[in-house]
Amino acid sequence: MKKGPKIILILAIVIVVGGGVVYALREKIFPAKAASTTAAAAAYTKVKVVKGNISLLVAASGKLEPNEMTTVRPDSNMPTRKLVRILVVEGQRVAVGQGVAEVDPSGLDLDLASARANYESQKAKLENLKARPTKQELAQAAASLASAKLTLQQATDTLENTKALVAKDLSPKAQLADAERQRDLAQARYDSAVLDAENVKEGPTADLIQAQESALAQADNALQKARLIMGSTTIRSPAAGVIAEMLVKVGDLVGPSTAIVTVVDNDTMVLQAQVNENDMGQLRVGQNADVIPSGFPDLTLTGTVTQIDLRAQVSGNVSTYYASIKVPNKGGKLLWGMSADCEIKVLELTNVLTLPAGAVKTSGTTSQVNILDGDKVVPWDVQVGASDGVRTQIAAGLDEGEEVLIVQKKAAASSTQARQGGGFPGGMLGGLH
Repeated sequence: MKKGPKIILILAIVIVVGGGVVYALREKIFPAKAASTTAAAAAYTKVKVVKGNISLLVAASGKLEPNEMTTVRPDSNMPTRKLVRILVVEGQRVAVGQGVAEVDPSGLDLDLASARANYESQKAKLENLKARPTKQELAQAAASLASAKLTLQQATDTLENTKALVAKDLSPKAQLADAERQRDLAQARYDSAVLDAENVKEGPTADLIQAQESALAQADNALQKARLIMGSTTIRSPAAGVIAEMLVKVGDLVGPSTAIVTVVDNDTMVLQAQVNENDMGQLRVGQNADVIPSGFPDLTLTGTVTQIDLRAQVSGNVSTYYASIKVPNKGGKLLWGMSADCEIKVLELTNVLTLPAGAVKTSGTTSQVNILDGDKVVPWDVQVGASDGVRTQIAAGLDEGEEVLIVQKKAAASSTQARQGGGFPGGMLGGLH
């Protein structure tokens, strides 16, 4: 009976001391009010509205090819000939009109000489026609007319004398018939001489000159063709650039349709970039692109979109479009067929108001940020523009330098609240009350 009060007293002392220890530990590890204030302050990060740039990019990749490619062929006038000499090598730069190969010219020089001789002959004939009548021609015509007139007079006198003799039976009648024939022949020659003299004085007719001009033109065409054929024995490049391919070798028979070499303009290359169909609506001609060649990963070149295909290439139910991007290649590092990646800048905004994308919450057509109103966090409506996923344009609602809050994850706050609620099981503390 006497031991009972002692036991109760000891238990009371243990409970009081234990409770004090537990309370002290709880206050040291989980300070109630101070911890709540600190947690609230740590739940937000302040950021300012600043001016910056926003770029929206479309990623693509493809192969590089020269901006311009020219296949050099012989002149269309050249007959099929054997190739006897190649004048260039791959990688050599050529100018417009520079020779790249030669064919056998045998016999073509003779054709050219014949055509030239015929032209000169026809030209001389036309010049003679236009120069008529000459003094010599006029003198010859006059002399011929005088001779014909004298012959006619003599034949006429002979006929009259013969008639008189025949009438007196001093000459046979057969001589009279012969004298008449001679007089008629002399008359005809005289008439022809008169006509010739008149023609010489008048000069050549317009029809005659026109016919000769036509003959000269035909001769000139034949000469020009012979010259072209002779000149085509040296095959020349119609474009400036670099020899990219040699398509023939010495000894080959080549004609107008034979491809000799390929000349490319590699000062500017074109990236034929494959673009996903979901990105096509954002592409426009004239947009800039950053191009990174696979062979030069540290080299970034600025290109420009010059063409967008309107028809997709379909493979395995996947539609791919091509965009042509011109890329400068002044150093000549970019090669035909080289792979390259690019980022096409479909939107570029400079010096606009921006916030980190995480600071803006958008639901439907409404966008809001969090701001401090005294010690309270309140939502604030803003109008947003473009966003690149990192920063968002603020079109209206905030000015440069104003601060907004980025709310930290709620999971961290819940963990803090749990710690503030107590670190021991409720049963233990409850048993002490």
